[in-house]
Amino acid sequence: MWEEAFSQQQIYRLLEKDPERGIYVLQSQYGKMIFRIVSRILPEYPEDAEEVAADVLVATWQQASLLSQSHKPLGAWLTVTARNRAIDRRRLLSRKQILPLNEEVDFLVETISSDGEDLIGALVAQMTQPDREIFLRRYYRLETAKEIGEAIGMRTHTVNVRLARGRKKLKDEYLKQMGKECRRYEKQHGVS
Repeated sequence: MWEEAFSQQQIYRLLEKDPERGIYVLQSQYGKMIFRIVSRILPEYPEDAEEVAADVLVATWQQASLLSQSHKPLGAWLTVTARNRAIDRRRLLSRKQILPLNEEVDFLVETISSDGEDLIGALVAQMTQPDREIFLRRYYRLETAKEIGEAIGMRTHTVNVRLARGRKKLKDEYLKQMGKECRRYEKQHGVS
């Protein structure tokens, strides 16, 4: 039907002016990535995974105007939205069926403060390539080190080393930044 590649601004315009075509293009360009992320979090619930993936497409259509104005990378927004919606669905299913969360997903559902999550996102965005790509693929798209290595032409061991070094840098910078915030708050509010 429509096979050419579209820029994110073109996709946003399509979603606003011709939603059917916009969703088709969005699904064509990003559908596999969205479904892969959702399926990794909901592997034993394929029907729910399909529904969540569709919800992500609809959410993108509903948010197209805001996303266009924010200038956030569409792929990153889709990745985070797919991950978060799948985690929410997994929580819902776990409550309904009293199923334990598996270990692979358990670390994703820990509550992180909004400020802390924003800071981590900003710090990841500041990483240089290929470390940023490796980090996004591992912790947002939930790809294995082997899959990442194959996708970017790097040995699995090298990917793991870069992940370990990246986590250390991220942790150090996060603690440094949060420490500044805590000291600023204490100073403003007379807390010692």
